Amino acid sequence: MTLTEQILPLEQFERQLRLLIVILMMTAILVPLTKLDFSDFRPDLSAAEAQFTDLQAAAAQMQEQAAAENICNALNRALSEKQVPCHVLDVSLHIQPDGCISISEVTVEGNLLTGSVFLREWLGTDIIISEGGAPDAADG
Repeated sequence: MTLTEQILPLEQFERQLRLLIVILMMTAILVPLTKLDFSDFRPDLSAAEAQFTDLQAAAAQMQEQAAAENICNALNRALSEKQVPCHVLDVSLHIQPDGCISISEVTVEGNLLTGSVFLREWLGTDIIISEGGAPDAADG
């Protein structure tokens, strides 16, 4: 820019010369940049997607555990109200994508026969009701 000002010392063309030099400099900078291959600079999203999938699975598992615990507590309250000598230990369930909860198995201890009658009435007949809990002291 100084060289052009020395060659053409006319002040009336100073603005046009500065504009021309700025355009030339920008062209000199931008042309090499447009030829760069930026595909090497893209982040690897597969690791982030895997972490997101893992987080989704962990969240779904925690949601199922919380739902199973709440259902277990509600069933135990209902059995206590009916004075059934049975206690629900575990509920196996799956939460479907549409939000529906499917209970597949209920593990109980105590009077399995009477408990099964009430549980099947409340939960349906297609649910597996199994006996669980600690073995009796007389067994071992």
